[in-house]
Amino acid sequence: MAKARAHEPVLLDPKGPVITAIAFTVGAVLFLGAGGAFGYVIVRTVADLDETGKGWVWAGAGLALVAAFIACVGLSTIVSAREERRATLQLAALGVEATALVLAVASAPPANDDYHQVRLRMRISGPGFEPFECGNEVPAYRFGSATPGTVLPARVNPVTRAFTIERPAAPPAPADA
Repeated sequence: MAKARAHEPVLLDPKGPVITAIAFTVGAVLFLGAGGAFGYVIVRTVADLDETGKGWVWAGAGLALVAAFIACVGLSTIVSAREERRATLQLAALGVEATALVLAVASAPPANDDYHQVRLRMRISGPGFEPFECGNEVPAYRFGSATPGTVLPARVNPVTRAFTIERPAAPPAPADA
């Protein structure tokens, strides 16, 4: 009998309602604007097919393809923002408190972002799910002080294994003598 495979662990970057609304708006503008441009270019190219040369037909087809691509980018922006928000709400509702033990820290290859990243190998454990290990690239400005053995607070959805981690607690301030 085949055993059901557990979901792969996913480090979730929680998305709030404002970020989701902005992503929806940008996606809708791209989708509707490029979709309208696509329709206009197709209708205009077909209507002027006999009056213009072959060059304009190819130009119209090229513009239509570019507009269709931009519309697809807008639609995927809407869909991914919706899924990220759904996962964030599901983690907030069904998630359990857990701990993430840092097993290894390494520098991550350069990213296209404006900040450096570190790669953390962690063991996530808590009540209601089997402990699991995973490796993720995280911003160095948040987790650069983590060392092997550091315990980070985490929240895990036991069903989907989506989780979040929080930055390590700041060391206590030195006491004045």
